[in-house]
Amino acid sequence: MRKHKPIKSFKPFIFLSLLILSFCFALNSFAQNHQERLNSIDVLHYKFEIAVNDQNDEIKATTTLLVAFKTKLENFSLDLSNVNKGRGMLIDQVLENEKPIKFTHLNDQIKLFIATTKEGDQRSYRIKYHGIPDDGLIISTNKFGDRVFFGDNWPNRAHHWLPTVDHPSDKAIFEFIVTAPAHYQVVSNGLNIEETNKGEEIVSHWKTSTPLSTKLMVIGIARFAKHNLLDSKNTSVSSWVYPQNRAEGFLDYHIALEPLTYFSEKIAPFPFEKLANVQSKTVFGGMENAGCIFYSENSVSGQQKSESLIAHEIAHQWFGDAVSELNWHHIWLSEGFATYLTGLYLENKYGKTVFNKWLQNQKNRVFRFEKRKLAPVIDTTLSVSIGLLNANSYQKGAWFLHMLRKELGDELFWKSLQTFYADFKYKNALTSDFQYIVEDLSGKNMDAFFHQWLYESGHPKLLSEWKYDRKKIHFNVLQKENVFQFPLDLKLIYEDGSFIIKSILITKSAESFEFRSAKKPKEIILDPDNWLLFEQVSISD
Repeated sequence: MRKHKPIKSFKPFIFLSLLILSFCFALNSFAQNHQERLNSIDVLHYKFEIAVNDQNDEIKATTTLLVAFKTKLENFSLDLSNVNKGRGMLIDQVLENEKPIKFTHLNDQIKLFIATTKEGDQRSYRIKYHGIPDDGLIISTNKFGDRVFFGDNWPNRAHHWLPTVDHPSDKAIFEFIVTAPAHYQVVSNGLNIEETNKGEEIVSHWKTSTPLSTKLMVIGIARFAKHNLLDSKNTSVSSWVYPQNRAEGFLDYHIALEPLTYFSEKIAPFPFEKLANVQSKTVFGGMENAGCIFYSENSVSGQQKSESLIAHEIAHQWFGDAVSELNWHHIWLSEGFATYLTGLYLENKYGKTVFNKWLQNQKNRVFRFEKRKLAPVIDTTLSVSIGLLNANSYQKGAWFLHMLRKELGDELFWKSLQTFYADFKYKNALTSDFQYIVEDLSGKNMDAFFHQWLYESGHPKLLSEWKYDRKKIHFNVLQKENVFQFPLDLKLIYEDGSFIIKSILITKSAESFEFRSAKKPKEIILDPDNWLLFEQVSISD
């Protein structure tokens, strides 16, 4: 695996649905100290045993986890919500290698007091607890009035119902053993390795074979109609929808096979055991839970209106799920990648005209967002909250990749994505890791490119003018506000309909260029092929 390269000179469709959410997730104190914990422990495996019922919202649970220790410790912490106003988790017992140990449960953390460890130790812990989840596991009714249970952990809400290291940097293999009334069906990540009917109850056992972040560890418990779309030795694809809109849901989710095939061919084979597309009660338009994507219940219309949403969440299976950001401030590695891959899927299926319209839409979202908040894509001032999901992370991150594609060319661009994925599959990465791969493959120093588009705010705002005199075109361009460095294509269109393309390099706030031309252009179009994130402004702007 490539190592993190230090960066020099550095001082969704879904988005619209997210903006209307009124809640904001609190920044938990444990998130601030994740690096210390990352350096000392590594959870290798979780086994979550969860029992739900129809009489009340209380869950009864046992979590068994295998922990590898990286250093000498006498205690360590896991994240689990305390009881507040009748909601939260109460711990009944904590065992280390089947023996009771002392613990405290304060400020949404369990501190386990353990026999002193040494580097390389692996130990098993079992936590028995119960309570009513305040968040994370959403227990409610769906739009048809049926009772449902859906995990909804993003970004760091798993700790409301699961004792975990609730940060994307600590990935683990896991399994869910769910006990529920027999009229429900259960879906989760991984494969269903056992389903037992015990009269009035069912026990459903799901297990993953690859490590995942806690943001992706979910279960869905509801009345479902299930449709198997594909079943091969490599992966299976299925749709899980409410029975009341069975026909519409099967039609809508059937389209998932197309982006799945496209990304599998362009990036790498699908990274997980199966893909279940699930109609759910998630608060988001879609949530990319690995191999078990949850879509909002209104994603089902029977008119296949959610193609872009489905493509976006499937793209996340490679970037966001298999490859995950090491730090929340690098979330563009998840959202920007999934957004641009969606655009590439649309370009491949519908052509350049649709793609350029899509690009312009993404560009406009960036500009609107910057009028509200001027900030870089990698914004270290943001807390772990809904604020991470903004047009910088999604649309500007996508536009960064679009401009990188122009810089590298299609072949090298795809090679960079493929290599990044291969090097960090089932691991975590930073922007510097991606930059290192791009530089390694291209032989180019990309510091300035990455710095100005990801670590600086704003975008070029260009004021231009030209005149024709003595068979020469005099072209002047002024950058208002920030000064960026970038290549700019100019399309010189003549009266007879002919045209030529000139390329210039902008490096300063004001520049002048001269081109020889036997005839006077009718007009000059800046960036005719839509490769640059910029605005063309007037003197009064």
